Amino acid sequence: MNQTAKGSMTITPRVTRSLSASLLMMVVLALAACSVVRLAYNQADHLAYWQLNRAFDFNDEQSVKVKGAIRQWFQWHRRTQLPVYVPFLVRAEKEALAPVSPALACERRTELEGWGRKAIDHAVPAMADLVLSLSPDQIKHLEKHQAKTNDDFRDDYLEDSVEDRNEAAAKFVIKVAEIFYGRLDTAQRDHVKSEIAALPLNAQNVLEERQVYQREFVQLIRKLSAQKATQAQAQQALRELFQQFFDPPKEPLRSQRLQWIAAGCKLTSSLHQKTTHEQKEKAAQRLRDWESDLRILNKQAT
Repeated sequence: MNQTAKGSMTITPRVTRSLSASLLMMVVLALAACSVVRLAYNQADHLAYWQLNRAFDFNDEQSVKVKGAIRQWFQWHRRTQLPVYVPFLVRAEKEALAPVSPALACERRTELEGWGRKAIDHAVPAMADLVLSLSPDQIKHLEKHQAKTNDDFRDDYLEDSVEDRNEAAAKFVIKVAEIFYGRLDTAQRDHVKSEIAALPLNAQNVLEERQVYQREFVQLIRKLSAQKATQAQAQQALRELFQQFFDPPKEPLRSQRLQWIAAGCKLTSSLHQKTTHEQKEKAAQRLRDWESDLRILNKQAT
């Protein structure tokens, strides 16, 4: 799921709407206030189903299977992944109180991406079952859903002027940063705006890349259907597609992705450097609260 804020998360203006239940869950954890993390996680399976149903418009049989698959995925995640997140948060609490270099920000981002890769990989068998069951009308429904989400993205981040586009991206970054630090002052907000304007990517880049992967996903579904692919073939094809998303194999996408990541790590570091001691304390406390909630959630799995 590319993320946000302080020593443990990398700030970028990139906004994606993933079809993966795992990434939906990570968004819930990343954006929910600490007082509702447990509630959000316990309801995340319903949110994941709702989002997937909006995209695919399930029939009754698919609905039952997808709900069951999501429930099993979250059981696995609670049992095996939450324990991994706790020590990460313990480290992040300490790191939030000290300077964060771009290298450290990228190191933490790599850890988060590793969780995402593992979470998606575990979801692949259920996703293969789903894509093999889709009808032509459902594939068309997916394309319409993609078009609508792209229109929403344009409305939010692709204003007519470059200044307005940068302002929209900066508002997103500031909103996420304030989850950790509390309200940013004028100088900090101006710093974010200037850093956003200097980034080597913009909302148009983000839209174009997401459209590429949307088209490839739809093409893959149609290809698997036409070939009457087996479950094993569908799993392999999905894993290859996700691998390409994380590690673009061709230029200029590969170099461009690395450049974007480096810029996001630099922004994370520079904003953290601008925060006050009180703001760093607030970020550490937020992470501490999340750690406590995850420990409780993990106990509920046993």
